[in-house]
Parts: sequence; structure tokens; C-alpha cells
Amino acid sequence: MADRDIEKDVPTTQFVDTLRRLADALEAGESFRIQVQNKRFTVPPDAAIVIEHEIDDGAEELAFELQWSATED
Repeated sequence: MADRDIEKDVPTTQFVDTLRRLADALEAGESFRIQVQNKRFTVPPDAAIVIEHEIDDGAEELAFELQWSATED
């Protein structure tokens, strides 16, 4: 399987809706389905949750990440 690294700008309303669906799934201990750039996938309920903060040359980045082992669809 090829590596993939996609960043996509989205409107605030879409970001909030996605975070809300994700939060609901996490609270319920359920998997989370999402589509990013024409690829639909499922985040398992036991995915590791990571909060990352980076500063590089005066630019800051805050990322909320879900990490899990890839499986074949």
C-alpha cells in the first residue's frame, strides 16, 4: 500500500461537525468513519489519541491525531 500524507483546508462548520461526530464516537467507544480526499476509512475505537504542538521558525501547529495499525480494506 502506498504512503499517503494529505492536508486539507475545510470550513469551520465542517471541522466542528467532524470533531463533534468524532467526540461522540470516542465517548461511545465506537469506530469512526470518515472520508478524506476520496478515500473512506474507519478509525477503530482503540486508536491511540495524541495531541501534538510544534513550533518551527515562528510558525505554530496544533494537531489532534488518532493513530492505529493499518489493515487491508
